[in-house]
Amino acid sequence: RHFRAMTTAGRKWAKYRSDFPALTIKPMHLDLHFDVRDERVIVTQNLSLKNVSSKAVTSVALDAKRLVDVKIQMYQKFTPLGESKSTPLDFPGHVASFQDLKEVKSIDIGKESITVELGATIDPGKEFVLKTINTVIPTANILEGIYYDFTLKGMPKTMITQCQQYGFQRICPAIDRMSAKAFFTTTIVADERYTNMISNGDLAPGFFKLSSTGEKVPVFIKEKDGDSKLPSRKVIKYYNHKVNMASYLFFFGVGIYETYTKTLEYPDGSCVDLQLLSLPTETGLTEERKKRRTDQYMAAIQAVHDSVLWTYHSTGPETCEHNEERKEVKRLIDVRETLKAKEVKGESVGEELKKVRADLKKLMGAWKETGYKYTGQTYREIGMQNSNYGGMENVGNTTILQSRLAPTDFISDGAYIYMEAVKIHEFYHNINGSQVTGMTPFEIWLNEAVTVHMERKRSSEIFGEGHIRLSQAARAFIPGSGPLASDSGPRAMPVEPEGFNVTNELITGMTYFKAPEFTRMTELLMGTDLFSKGLHRYHDTYKNSNATSIQWVEAMEDTMKDAGKPFELKVMAHGWLKRSGHPHVTVTVDYDEKSKKLSVKMTQTGFESIKQTMAPEEKGGPWDFGADFKAPWKFPVCWAVVKDGKDTHSGMHIMQKESEVLVVENVNAKPDFFSFARGFSYFGTYSVTTATNDDLALQASTDPDLVNRFLAYRAIADKEKGRLVQLRAKGTKLSPSDVSKEYVTAHASIMQDEKLEGAARALITMEPESVDSLPSLRHQYWYISEAKSTMLAAVFLKHQKEILAKFDTLEKENKAGPHKDQLHERALKGHYLRLAAAATKFEAKLKSEVIPRAERLATSAFMTDRIRGVLYYLTLCEEKERDKKLEQLKKSWGSHMDSCEELVGIISSIDSDDSPKIIEALLSDDIFDINLAGHARRVVRNWAHNRKRSVLTDAGLKLTEILLVTVGKVNQMSAYALLDAFGDVAKFDETQKKKMLDTLKSAQSKLDPSKYTSLYNQIGRLLASTK
Repeated sequence: RHFRAMTTAGRKWAKYRSDFPALTIKPMHLDLHFDVRDERVIVTQNLSLKNVSSKAVTSVALDAKRLVDVKIQMYQKFTPLGESKSTPLDFPGHVASFQDLKEVKSIDIGKESITVELGATIDPGKEFVLKTINTVIPTANILEGIYYDFTLKGMPKTMITQCQQYGFQRICPAIDRMSAKAFFTTTIVADERYTNMISNGDLAPGFFKLSSTGEKVPVFIKEKDGDSKLPSRKVIKYYNHKVNMASYLFFFGVGIYETYTKTLEYPDGSCVDLQLLSLPTETGLTEERKKRRTDQYMAAIQAVHDSVLWTYHSTGPETCEHNEERKEVKRLIDVRETLKAKEVKGESVGEELKKVRADLKKLMGAWKETGYKYTGQTYREIGMQNSNYGGMENVGNTTILQSRLAPTDFISDGAYIYMEAVKIHEFYHNINGSQVTGMTPFEIWLNEAVTVHMERKRSSEIFGEGHIRLSQAARAFIPGSGPLASDSGPRAMPVEPEGFNVTNELITGMTYFKAPEFTRMTELLMGTDLFSKGLHRYHDTYKNSNATSIQWVEAMEDTMKDAGKPFELKVMAHGWLKRSGHPHVTVTVDYDEKSKKLSVKMTQTGFESIKQTMAPEEKGGPWDFGADFKAPWKFPVCWAVVKDGKDTHSGMHIMQKESEVLVVENVNAKPDFFSFARGFSYFGTYSVTTATNDDLALQASTDPDLVNRFLAYRAIADKEKGRLVQLRAKGTKLSPSDVSKEYVTAHASIMQDEKLEGAARALITMEPESVDSLPSLRHQYWYISEAKSTMLAAVFLKHQKEILAKFDTLEKENKAGPHKDQLHERALKGHYLRLAAAATKFEAKLKSEVIPRAERLATSAFMTDRIRGVLYYLTLCEEKERDKKLEQLKKSWGSHMDSCEELVGIISSIDSDDSPKIIEALLSDDIFDINLAGHARRVVRNWAHNRKRSVLTDAGLKLTEILLVTVGKVNQMSAYALLDAFGDVAKFDETQKKKMLDTLKSAQSKLDPSKYTSLYNQIGRLLASTK
């Protein structure tokens, strides 16, 4: 059961599903006491346990990782929780009854578990209580358990926790399993200078007072008998007694924060206190700047407010009902909030408010069952500087990267979109992941996939469905490291793999992209109404407990069956979740003028080459129902027949066999094209072999579906790029004049289409460094990069005057304001500058046009503009000017944590012959902190993405090895992305392949497999794939 550092001899993986049997000992309540000093935390725990097996036990195994001075005792007398008649259970009375401590024998096994010999026999159904005391020594780089975060100089150290997936056992001995759900009482004693001391649950009686608005305000009690030689301390206590939770959701935090508050009022009148805790990243502010900062953070808490209410009225089993009532509820909520603001200013609006509240209650009466409603008194978002994750759902205490917490002056457009998304994502985890929790780490995808799916729905409502879905499709096709590439690469793992070594290996694009795509496919197949009802069925059935992947699938399958629409969803799920890979569909379209029929032949491939089989460890498990690993995938194909830019026929086809034919009847005129798999309706690729370049150009310009406009354009561009790469491979030096007129015209038609939002135009025409049309040349990164620059330069040189004029117009109209208002214009400006920068490689004189414009962007009010401007300036200017500018930036941007991280990203993105030298210098610069996951990730990902330099130059390979080892020894998870750069290693000639493999072997030899198990084994898997 325990999580070992190395794989067991003879086993492929350290962990299989069979290593997570049903609990025999279940935790019921954890009474925790944190004695906090800067250098250590002493944790005292009263751990109430119950024997839930059918046999008597005399010992218990507890997970415990790198704990210091562990002492364990057992209470001989107490009042069992099972005898409590109250609801919730009387946890305070239970704790007060503890008496007569007795020492017990404990055996430390490999510093990751402790076996406790109880000295007594615990019969089935009986409870027992252990007392544990241990010391935790926090660090700044082990981002599990308790660790240090951003701290103001001269102040007590900020400490927070990260317990996903096995961080809690770094805090105290525990049964640290996802299925070990329990209730918690937490007492914290810490320096009185801390502004916030927080944990899960509600403030305990005696530790709060009510404000004039009804908000519960913490009341700290001064520590009795404190050490007079040390800083004075105070005490706070929390009860997490309403909803049980897994230990990976536990949170403890002490720090100095700026606290912003807002009361959320549900339509039924019940209220929740919202809090947003920001790290004090800016000091000595003017009054004007303080007001601006306050407005920005109140905008952030408003975003939380809106997402919480959206979950209530726009999700749940009645998602597709009450549409008119829902519109009115939204309107009245806005009216109510406006009136409440007037009331705060002293205006007399009492009667109006009363009526609006009554109308809201009446409207909500139409619902038999709403979406999820928060059960606690306070919901917090807490800014953090350092984490392996962008956000974490710590039941009532969501931690979010400070740089993604609020729409500040330092947030980029991509980060702003993420900011809105992460708020709904982490809140929705309250029902999907916390209230209903996956049974084992193999169900991490289950906690995340539905949550991401709901996050996408909310983001679509905020930013537009077309823009969000196009962004997701574009992300799927990112070369080398994107979800599609990862799913077919040498390190590919299924969504639910047969095994794993450490749980961080499960935090991948498969979990956060492929799995949500499977969820989306399930909704397309079921329809939104049935999907919502099936999801409710799942959440209701497993409320306050755990569920397996199969149980989620069965809930959906049973919902379809009850509706008279049976479907073998379990078989479909097996194909998508239990094996790597995805379908490529070859499509041929034939129109018969005489019969007015359109015949679409579809043939899927990919399944026939799958080598996976069921692991022996999975025999007899939930997935052992006879599914064929080599069976074709089952998936929905959304389609349309398009004529003159309009859909004449549309529908959805469920593809289940290797080859199928779809016949569309009553097509009265030959269509312009057939739009296949609209909206990226399945996770995979396709090619329409009967489509000519003219057909693709027309589709790229007129398809009502944005994703298929993108894919049609990509087909044109990729074919052109492939042609240029072949030319380059023959020794031809590429010139913009080599680029076809058809490509330039197709690019311009998208770029100039005023009907399309600017971000869509920029995203569709942004050229990746890949060539999917010629897999045999996919590894020729230098040629691909040259072809890309040549193509973009050809577009610019053809439309130079217009592009510069439009850039100047957009830049002139640029003004400070909400991020959302000019998001599309900034994307288009960025694309114009990208085109111009590419052209400077062929006409150096153009630098005089581009560099001044880059400098103008660098002074913009918006971070996205500033990042683009600085990057292009540093890339295009002379080395002396570049170095001078870098020193200036280190002083200005390096002084703020958010802009400093962006600067690290910019420096590691510079694409020049001396990039390795620049990045190696960055590693030793004062602005770079390798302990910060955000810094390390930026450098690693940017360098890994630059594959032509990171693996195809000697200096680049040297830097790649340095990063693998130095970053990996600090944080293995931050180093993973470097391995993606080696995805095509098998394609190279023997000389280059040897250089790349030698780099991997050398890096691996410098990693202790007992300390850096995951990274060591990941490199090993990559090396093994080349044999």
